[in-house]
Amino acid sequence: MIKRVRKKAYVRCRGGSISCTYGCIGCGLCVAACHLAAIKLEDGCPPVTDRDKCVGCGLCAAACPQHLIEVILPDYNIQVKCSNCDAGKAAREACVNSCIACGLCERNCPADAIHVIDNKAVIDPGKCICCGMCAVKCPRGVIRDSNGVMTAD
Repeated sequence: MIKRVRKKAYVRCRGGSISCTYGCIGCGLCVAACHLAAIKLEDGCPPVTDRDKCVGCGLCAAACPQHLIEVILPDYNIQVKCSNCDAGKAAREACVNSCIACGLCERNCPADAIHVIDNKAVIDPGKCICCGMCAVKCPRGVIRDSNGVMTAD
């Protein structure tokens, strides 16, 4: 019998400031959409997903007006926790937790799986070997291990 792998919701925002036009606005639509209470707004935004309760239905992702929630396979544990498209100083001013497009992740990836596109880090899950080198080298802590092994998520 083949075991079905369940996808999980992943929020692409670490929070930090509602002045970031790309980040979570704390509207709670994702929470209202989840029938299993697997996503919650704790201490404002961004929402936190309970990985044990989440079944990967995608209702929260569909409800998010900022398009910050993605349903991913749990094997792809290295994820970018930012959706900001501003670069450098503008990104820093918008949010203390934003990607500044420095490119350190890109230069340190042994699998050529991460690239800075539109001023933010983007990981190609087909190439990523989940070594976590990008997460370790990221000076802003934007790249996270969603399992919490290398970085607290």
